[in-house]
Amino acid sequence: MSSADGRPGPPGKGRPTVAVVGAGVTGLAAAWELAAHPPPGEPAPRVVVLEAGARPGGKIVAAELGGGPVDGGADAFVARAPAGVELCRELGLDGELQAPAANRALVWTRGRLRPLPQGLVLGVPSDLVGLARSGAVSARGLARAALDLVLPPTAIPAGGDMAVGALVAARFGREVQERVVDPLLGGIHAGRSERLSLAATAPQLAAALARHRSLLVGLRREGAPQPGAGPVFLSLAGGLDRLVTRLVGELRARGVELRPACPVQALERSPDGRGWTLRTPGGTVAADAVVVAVPAPVAAGLIGAVAPSAAAELAAIEHASVALVLLAYAAGDVGRPLDGSGFLVPRVDGRLMTACSWYTSKWPGRRPAGEVVLRVSVGRWGQDPMALGDTEIVARVGRELTQAMGIAAPPAASAVMRWPEAFPQYTVGHLDRVARIEVGVAAVPGLGLAGAALRGVGVPACIEQGRQAARRVQAQLAPAGAA
Repeated sequence: MSSADGRPGPPGKGRPTVAVVGAGVTGLAAAWELAAHPPPGEPAPRVVVLEAGARPGGKIVAAELGGGPVDGGADAFVARAPAGVELCRELGLDGELQAPAANRALVWTRGRLRPLPQGLVLGVPSDLVGLARSGAVSARGLARAALDLVLPPTAIPAGGDMAVGALVAARFGREVQERVVDPLLGGIHAGRSERLSLAATAPQLAAALARHRSLLVGLRREGAPQPGAGPVFLSLAGGLDRLVTRLVGELRARGVELRPACPVQALERSPDGRGWTLRTPGGTVAADAVVVAVPAPVAAGLIGAVAPSAAAELAAIEHASVALVLLAYAAGDVGRPLDGSGFLVPRVDGRLMTACSWYTSKWPGRRPAGEVVLRVSVGRWGQDPMALGDTEIVARVGRELTQAMGIAAPPAASAVMRWPEAFPQYTVGHLDRVARIEVGVAAVPGLGLAGAALRGVGVPACIEQGRQAARRVQAQLAPAGAA
């Protein structure tokens, strides 16, 4: 078989071709599943990965800052979700896994940096003493939170979903919701907890509430982190982009074709109805099956002709844009000890920044001695930083860092990484929408769909979704040599 653009196909009669659209970690994971894990007794299909951008990796990227690399997107992944660790193990990277050196997180609220309460579950308190010691809420807010112990049960609506913020406010009061839960859970999704789906983003809360009248008691008994449970986050020595570098190298070694700067402009059924034609600026690519692993707005445009109902649902998913501001300082210019991993910023406090990660405290040894690197997140749903220029963003962030951390000097180096429409919003009813999307895609033979807009925004979730989509289309391919 050969592609319609004239590139030679692989040897072996009947060896099918699978095109993967998108070379973010989701698409790369799909390609790895196809190339490295064919069905027993079957050869691996020919795999062609088509990427619109100039490089693979998506939101996993090493950015240049002052002559050295810094994670310019994701810098770690959740350890308890197995897909990330499993892929690292398969790639021979398990010996390079490392946990952050600093884990103590703070929150900038009520006038100063305060420790996040101990025993949080997705930002929700399971310990009133820890909440009181943190000072994140006022005495009045603490008293309101304690009412959770005596309030009657909160019923989940008949549809099985509600906003996380509404549940937390009902149990603990608005202050806990705004100053503790929203900056953590809302920060993960660059959204607002008043809009985030309980079923999609915090099912642990619903499970605890189903078995206990008090959410505080339920989380304390079932959801609070246990001592000695191991690291919460993991990265790779030198930076998370090591995952992409190794994965791309292993894919190429297995004959996978990676074509950067090759956007797919249209996805069409072949005239015989059994395969696919992908149109790109450089010509067409023929494939027996396709995995679409691009952001939801792009995916909606590609599958609109073959799965219109699924495309409409995809197009309806809202997104938030964010910027990541990378700043390097001389250690002597930082006015406080960096005795933690960084801090969160509640939306209610009206700041531009949403979080500040103390990169060199989390990952010591990656930068020269005497240098401090901060990664400051800007933007959330309803607050688009894309209209601000780099100079303005850096200046405004610098003023806020002066207030929060006593940094008076300008940074020695800075860079702004922009991620437009990077965070899909899992609003109430999201899982029902995803189920409808999956039904629509499943009705089209040889089509797979995966990505952060569906069932998880983190690196492990995207890896798992990519691999599952690859397995589904692999199962539909004809055995080698079949007509």
